[in-house]
Amino acid sequence: MNLRLKIWLGAAAAVAVLGVASAASIDLGRIFDVGRDLATAATGLDEKEEIAVGREIAGRVLGAAPLVADAELQSYVNRVGRWVAQQAERPDLPWRFGVIDSPGINAFAAPGGYVLITRGLYEILDNEAQLAGVLGHEIGHIVRRHHITVMQKSAAVSAGARLAQRDNRAQFINNLIGTGAEVFARGLDKSAEYEADRIGIVLAARAGYSPYGLIEVLHKLAARGASDASLALLFKTHPQPGERLSQLGDALTPRMGQFPAGREPGIRQVSADVPPPAAQQPVPAQGARALQQDEGAAPAVRPGQKGGIGVDPGGILRGIFGR
Repeated sequence: MNLRLKIWLGAAAAVAVLGVASAASIDLGRIFDVGRDLATAATGLDEKEEIAVGREIAGRVLGAAPLVADAELQSYVNRVGRWVAQQAERPDLPWRFGVIDSPGINAFAAPGGYVLITRGLYEILDNEAQLAGVLGHEIGHIVRRHHITVMQKSAAVSAGARLAQRDNRAQFINNLIGTGAEVFARGLDKSAEYEADRIGIVLAARAGYSPYGLIEVLHKLAARGASDASLALLFKTHPQPGERLSQLGDALTPRMGQFPAGREPGIRQVSADVPPPAAQQPVPAQGARALQQDEGAAPAVRPGQKGGIGVDPGGILRGIFGR
């Protein structure tokens, strides 16, 4: 993984734990002074605030690892991602997708519709169905508000602090963003990852892709093993691939046999003109606006389709995640 990205994630966790005051506008030192009671407090996020929190978190990731300098690649990933997102329960979020220039194998979802995958992960994918499955997993985290839920519960809040947060909305949002940095470094619980896996498969199938794409990616990760340095952060923040495959098998085996494992179209390659990511290299700070260069693009539609729900003969996948 890009050293700067690794340092950002590590520092976010350290500041959260040690309570060291941050020099940035976000008061990371007060992370554990806000949050645990927020799920029941009268300061829950509305959608506009959720998007604002996600935009700031995505911008901080991009400040540590920039987007791959390949406009056609970024446009392609946006089209695939937006088409998959249209099959989810929150299609109207301002979905933004990007490939960041890091050799580590990982993906990130920020609240409000921001999804980033690393170049290291993108380059191990064989076809578009695998990309759709990976993006569908991250979309699942967002539509189910997994990160927001953890951020709201991650720190104890005194009655006085809760009142202060209600009176100062900007400070509340800033503290929540700081908590999000720590959540990125620590990861979600296993149940959230298992749910996102199931959602990813369903969304890919609804979009017309083979539902085996994400399963194939998990097999790739399992084959590499925990000794692969490029997987260090992924294995720290996610259940082991074997566990995830086992959970998917329990949930999907009765249904998956009805899907043919057909051949999927290949994936667009990173331009040969783009140099490989450097292990150590300063990068310019980027905000989430860097993800918005493709704002007017229509969602991708699979070849031969005119839009709408994709392949799910007889509603095979219906009910897997309650939709």
